[in-house]
Amino acid sequence: MIETILRRRSIRGPYHDRPVPRGHVELVLASGLAAPSSKNAQPWRFHVLETVGLRTRIADAVDRSSGIEEYVPHDPRTGNPSPHWSSTVLESSAVLRTAAVAIAIENRGVFSGGRATLYAASHEALIGNLTAYGFETMGLGTALENMWLAANSLGIDAAFLGDLVIAEGEARTLLGIEGDLMGVLAMGYSLEGPAPKQAPPPVTQTDSPVVWH
Repeated sequence: MIETILRRRSIRGPYHDRPVPRGHVELVLASGLAAPSSKNAQPWRFHVLETVGLRTRIADAVDRSSGIEEYVPHDPRTGNPSPHWSSTVLESSAVLRTAAVAIAIENRGVFSGGRATLYAASHEALIGNLTAYGFETMGLGTALENMWLAANSLGIDAAFLGDLVIAEGEARTLLGIEGDLMGVLAMGYSLEGPAPKQAPPPVTQTDSPVVWH
């Protein structure tokens, strides 16, 4: 298990056209469903994108989206796109097109009510609800990591595509999503080996990531 964790990489294709066996996909999903979550609320719903046509329609919607170049983390103090990051939206849609299968991750908003509720909340209500939303995303993150590691243990390469949320409106309609689209785990068998592991951006590492007390 530790070896699998330490060798995990984001493999963004290109992927071989070889399909991922249905049984392997089911094991990946079972691993996600086994993840821990606050209050055992299980805030997730997983949408399996098996057909090429569906993945292509979502990728097309992503490519048609407005504001692609500005779709990066924003500075919360100014509301402006952060100069430290560049958009990878088109790269992510290209990955989805070549993936053998993908899993879209929905946050059902069991605590927070989802992003729409947060947008409409008063300042007082928002303070507590942001914490609740954090609990949801922590659970979703553990489910994502479980699925990713399960895929890798089965010899399947994978990458998480958060950028696809830029086309959330069309994706929600295509997939029947009622909550928030959080991103897509693309999976397949890479035609190339993993790229060398990269150090995190200096802007995010102003001090040691581990503190011993």
